[in-house]
Parts: sequence; C-alpha cells; structure tokens
Amino acid sequence: MPLPAPNLDDLRFQRDLVDEARRRIVQYCPEWTDYNLSDPGITLIELFAWMTETMLYRLNRVPEKNYVKFMDLLGITLQPASSARTELTFRLSVPFPVRDDTESIAVVPRHYEVATRPLENEEQIVFTTDDALTIRSPRLTQLRRGVDFARNYLARLAVEDARVFRDQFPQEGDTFYLGFDDSCPLAGYILRLQVTSIPTQATGIRRDDPPLVWECSLGDGEWYELTPSQATGERDTTGGLNNPIGQIHFYLPMHARPDDVQGISAFWLRCRFEQRRVSQGTYTRSPRVKGVEAYALGATVSATNAVLINNEELGVTTGEAGQTFRLRNAPILQPNEEEVLEIEERVFGETVFVAWSRVENFASSSRYDRHYTIDVSTGEIALGPNIRQRDGAIAQYGRIPEANRLVRFSSYRAGGGVQGNVPAGRINVLLSTLPYIDSVSNLQAADGGRDAETLDEAKLRVPHELRAQSRAVTAADFEDLTYKASRAVARVKVLTPGQGPSSPPPGMVEVLVVPECRSSLAEGDLSRLALSAAVQQEILSFLDEYRLLTTTLLVREPTYMGVRVFVEVIAEDNLNPDLVRARVLEALRAFLAPLPLAGKEDFIESVVGGRWEGWPFGRDLYLSEILALLQKVSGVRHVRDVRAESRRIVPSREPTPTDEIEISDIDRGLDAAVPIRQMLSLDGDGVLCLLEPTITIFTEQTALGLISNGAGNYTGPRDRNRPLTPINGSSR
Repeated sequence: MPLPAPNLDDLRFQRDLVDEARRRIVQYCPEWTDYNLSDPGITLIELFAWMTETMLYRLNRVPEKNYVKFMDLLGITLQPASSARTELTFRLSVPFPVRDDTESIAVVPRHYEVATRPLENEEQIVFTTDDALTIRSPRLTQLRRGVDFARNYLARLAVEDARVFRDQFPQEGDTFYLGFDDSCPLAGYILRLQVTSIPTQATGIRRDDPPLVWECSLGDGEWYELTPSQATGERDTTGGLNNPIGQIHFYLPMHARPDDVQGISAFWLRCRFEQRRVSQGTYTRSPRVKGVEAYALGATVSATNAVLINNEELGVTTGEAGQTFRLRNAPILQPNEEEVLEIEERVFGETVFVAWSRVENFASSSRYDRHYTIDVSTGEIALGPNIRQRDGAIAQYGRIPEANRLVRFSSYRAGGGVQGNVPAGRINVLLSTLPYIDSVSNLQAADGGRDAETLDEAKLRVPHELRAQSRAVTAADFEDLTYKASRAVARVKVLTPGQGPSSPPPGMVEVLVVPECRSSLAEGDLSRLALSAAVQQEILSFLDEYRLLTTTLLVREPTYMGVRVFVEVIAEDNLNPDLVRARVLEALRAFLAPLPLAGKEDFIESVVGGRWEGWPFGRDLYLSEILALLQKVSGVRHVRDVRAESRRIVPSREPTPTDEIEISDIDRGLDAAVPIRQMLSLDGDGVLCLLEPTITIFTEQTALGLISNGAGNYTGPRDRNRPLTPINGSSR
C-alpha cells in the first residue's frame, strides 16, 4: 500500500487564487471597475494564479524525507522517553533498635536495583533507587504537653506516669508532643510506637475509634495529618491510650522535616484531642502514659525505571574528525555531572581516562575543547566535526582525540517508556541481598513513563518551535517551551497578568503543569497529580534561559477541584450489572479528568463536540453534561438520578487506592464537600478531577416496579422511600 502523500497547501486555481484576487480589487484598486474576462488585468491575474498553482503543485511533490531534513536543519530532534517514578518501601527483617545498647543501621545504596516479578510473556522491569537510604534507630527524646511545654515528661516516665492532656476534664484541642532527635531524619519511615498506659483512666471514649488526631512536622510551622495504619498486623491497639500496652503504626511522608517548636528543635509527632464524630465519645479524664518506645520497621525512597551501566566501552578512536559512537542501551536518562564520556590520553607518561564535557552543539567549541554531544533517544555520541569555510579553509569544532585510544562512558542510566507504569505492589523482587532488609514493595503505582516522541508528534511541534524560537514573550511561547523542557509534562496552562481574578500580578508569569500520570488517573489515584520538586526545578531551569529579564516565573500545580458523582442508572436487559457499572465508571473517569485517558478521546469528543485534551482549564461543569455523558454509555437504558458534590483537592494529601479501609474526607483533614446544584464554576487556573463515585445499577424489570409503585415523583435521595433494591450494591 503506497504511503499517503501530505498536502502541504490546498489552494485551488479558481476558488482560492483567481476569485480571491478579484474580490480584493475593490480594496487595493478602487479605480478598476471592469472585471470582464477580456480585460487585460484579469488575464494577468489568471497568469499569476497559474504560476502560483504550479509552485504549489511542485511544493506538494516534495518528498517526506526532505521535510524531515528541513526539521533536522532547524535543530529539531525527537524528545526522548521519560522513565516512570515511584516510591519504594523497604522493610526491615527486625525492628530497630535491635538492642538498646547498640546502634542498628541498614543501608540501601544509591542505584540499588529492584524489579517486578515477571509474569508469563512479560519481561522483568527494573527500578533503581535515586538516592541512598539509611535506616537508623529512632531516638525519642521529648514528651511534652501543650499546656506546659517547658517540661519534658519523658525522663520521669520510669518513676512517674504522665497525664498527656489536662488532668481533669480534658478539652478539645489539648495536645501532647513526641520529639525525636533531628540528627536522625525520619522522613519516609515506617514508625511503630509502643505505648504503655494505665487502663481505665481515659474513660468516656470509644477505644476502637478514639477522638485523637496525629500529625507530623513539615518544617516552617506546617503540620501533616497522619492516618494510623490499618494494614494487617498494624492496627491501632492502644485503645485511645487506655490499654495496658498497645501499638500504633505510621507511614511518615517523604516531605516530613524537623521543626522548631517553642525554641526546641526536633522531629515532632503531635497528638491532638479532637472529636470528629459523636460516636467517638469524649475524654472525661486524661490518659496516663507510663512508657513510650519507638521502633523503625522500614523506610521509603524514590526510585526510577532505569538500569545503571558503568564503564561501558564504546570502541577506539581513529584520529579523524566527526567520529561517532553509540551506547548499547537506549533510550537513556539525561546524564548528570558524574555521567560523562571518557577517552584515554597520555598524561605525564601514563595512560589515563580523561573526562570530556557535554555540549548541545559545537557552535562555540574551539579545536582544543574536549567537547561531545549525545542524543539521549538513540544513545549516539558525536565528536567535533571539521567544516570548510567560505575562504576554503578547514575549521575544526571540538578536539580530535589521538588515534587508537579507548573510549568509554563512565556511567549512564538506561530505561524509560510506558512499560514502567506498573501498578502498586508489583515491584517486590530484591535483585541482591542487603543486611537487615527483608522485602520491598511499591505502595503506590509507578507513573510518568512515556515512550520517545514519534516523528508525527515532532511534525506537529515544528510550527510551535518556529514561533517561539529562542525567546519566551507570549503565553503561547511559555507553553511550547514547557512541553519541550521535560517529557514528564502532560499539560500546560500559562497565566499572565490581566486574565481575571486568578491571574498573577504584573511582571509574573504562572506556569500551571499537570504531570504525566494517565495510568494512575485511570485507577482513580489522584495523589500522583502532585508536581514533584525535581520536575518543577527542571522546568524553571529550562525556562530561565528564554524568559525576559523583567519576568518572574512561578511553576505550580493547577487548582484541582474534585467532583464526587452519585448516579443511578437502569441497565439494559440481559447485561451483567458489573459490566455496566465498569463502563459508567470508565466514562466518568475519562470525562472528569485533567488528562485524556487512552481510548476514550473519541467517546468524550462525541459528548462535548470538540477535541478532548482533558478538562479545559477554567471551564464550568453543568450537571446536564454528566447526564448527557451517561446516556451515551453502552448498556445504559435510562439515567434515573444524577447528583454531585465538589471539594478542593491537594494531591499530596489525597488517599491512594491501596488504602485498606475507607476514611471520610473530614477524618483525613480534607476540605468538606459542597453540593453542586446546577453547575460548578471554576477559576481560570482550575481543572476537574473525579473523586470516587457512587454508582447504583437497576434492571429494567426493577424499573417497571418503580413505575407501578408510583415513585416517579422523585425529589431527592433523602425525601422518599425508594422501592427499588439495587443490584450488587454500589461502586464504593
């Protein structure tokens, strides 16, 4: 089958050239009034139109290879693949400290490799740690109450118990603090607190659901609410500090930091008496704690889908200019300062490897500079060429190494692509043994992996490249350059002054970035929408070279607004209700999403009537749009009811689908949901996400029972007796 030829210009002789020129006669030559075909002017117009059409015809005959070569001359290259990232949790074989009189330390080195367990017809996917992880014994040094913070109760627990709240009739807001030595950072730790208390003292509460809120310090006076672990074997057994001995487990966040509280620096945990449900009860007397011990069960470190290759030999030099070498593994991650090309040289009579410097091009390289370029997509390494000048002289750009010298690359990380987007719990194979390390797992799905840019995608980028060139002035310039800065960027919206209430002040440009996390969004994981500090800094560093000196840049997340939908649908006969529920859920996730989910673009475009790239920034939501969406879902006969509510989303605080129990938004310390009556209005920096919906499925036979029972005058879920029985419950 022949390849379809691109139509570079679709102008036609009579319609677009001759007729258009005749229509412009009145504007450019008002004194010309005779438009007859016999007029010599019309003959000239037809002549020039014919010459123009001939040029267009020849332009459309330009081969595809020439177009690619034009892109190459413009310096446009294919963007490399990006690697998926996740957080790996390493568990210890024994809690630290092992003994009170010894210091226990476990070390996971940088670039340590773990992998998925290969399934049938699947290759093993390898991840490496981004940084070294050192797990030490937590050293608890402080136990202080909020009402008398100057006193440290920890030292006297051996002889005197501590009332952690007010002695009689504790009040909501009473707090006690646990401080750890800040020389041992606890960010990402799995922390177990073993608490010994005097029983029957903290009366008036429900022991399996105490009115306590735990938080950890983030630095600068900020606190992060912790949810005690509900995993098997890790449930809270302290009974609200009322059992003789109990344990409580916390998974501390990666961004936890020490802080200064009333002049005392430590890594802080604090517990606050706060009743969030009436069923929790309230303390009539303060809990009395006799002992607190802290143990480390493991820790978490970030990891990337990549394999580290050290000292790969690439060949020997020939002594000629423009020599190229190729790495055995591609694509590769962007090399850092330690990952460089090395070539043998004679130094003081000895043959040693000398590091060369990477450059984007050889335009500023002299014949003495040890410069090279590298294409991270293909792994091709090039040395400086020699180019003939206008006067016939040969100019050398970059140094030419001596002949027969060994060439190697010190180290590089190979990997990337969508295959690294693995679900939670799949990365669990230790490729080598480590002292004290028992197991590893990813509690969150790996996301952010993208394949290398295709040629078709690069062609669509050419007009934007030509428009922005080497400076960023307009909002479109910043958007185009942000996409170029990192493959981890999925969507960009740039706000400039004067665009509305959410616009930045004069002199500032706000770049709103939605990171690449489509696979996580498809699973309902909103926590991966958080913009990492590494990607944020990468974008800032890249845009800094193009911005005007008077422009201040701010790269941040959009304002995410979560929408929880409650729907009741009547399914077609003879259809599995679970199948209909899955289709409804898939449609809602694709519609109320900041990114387009694979395979659902055409379906959503049929509803909204335009190209779908995720929920548009600042676009309002109407409940009628959800109704129209559900009516198009295959297997849905009727939509019985649609309701919705919204709340602000902070991705770093959102729960993950791996949570074993359901906890309300209020109990997590999140904003309260507000019902949506007819529409939800968004600011210019706002974009929608779907919170976990409630989907109830009825059969058509049940719907007939609804009509016979006279329940057609439905006014709300709390205003009537519903005569229907849903099938298999709901999606929650």
